Amino acid sequence: MRFLLLVLWVFPVFGLTTQYVSFEHPETWRCELNQGVYICQGTQEPDRKESLVLSIATIAGEWDSLEAYEKYLKTPRTIQDDTGASFESKISYTRRRNINGVNWIDSLQYNSELPGFWTRYTATVQNKLAILITYLVSDEHYSKMAPKFEKMIASLKPSNEFESSISSSQGKSGLPGNTILGPKAQKDLLSSRLNTKKNATAEPKANVNDSNDADQGLLLLVAGGLVVALLLVKVMKKKKPKIAKGSKRA
Repeated sequence: MRFLLLVLWVFPVFGLTTQYVSFEHPETWRCELNQGVYICQGTQEPDRKESLVLSIATIAGEWDSLEAYEKYLKTPRTIQDDTGASFESKISYTRRRNINGVNWIDSLQYNSELPGFWTRYTATVQNKLAILITYLVSDEHYSKMAPKFEKMIASLKPSNEFESSISSSQGKSGLPGNTILGPKAQKDLLSSRLNTKKNATAEPKANVNDSNDADQGLLLLVAGGLVVALLLVKVMKKKKPKIAKGSKRA
């Protein structure tokens, strides 16, 4: 029992649990439901407007599949800033990934939603639902937030029980949730929640090692486990009974 309390003390868990998915998030973050979308964001300035997470789900249609998401996320797209300047997205990777027994498409891109921001997409079809979790962070804060995003992603768990009346009509392109907000509404939502970059660049400043993102997150989790183990050993040593002089071991 004391060991369990020790683990909870070292690793407090904060997270979002919806009808269709659950995942952990940083302690200082809060989530709210807005226009059918769960929005998770930090509460402390100045970091609050540098990153956020959107969680969306729709009833899966004929178009919704891992193959369709993978193809869509492997295709660069062009966006514009408030001045009309165009930016083509830079795709670091788009790959399949097993997360807690469920296959997802995991993609990291720059300038795909807002100029000057990294966007990481995780999309899957599970329990008749098309699910998309979108993570956005400014280029300047990417290095700080990348490990936290990885921990969120590693904790993703679709729910086996859900109730939803939202139907999907994705057509031949797009991602889950396009019918909820629409491209313009989503852009307006993101722009109102995040610091739009006035001097966004076509090339990111953050040094991103594509192949090591997941490994870094795993190393963080392993390191955390080692901390718990060391603390447990320390506690057990304190409890170890002393053997009186002259007595023999059994």
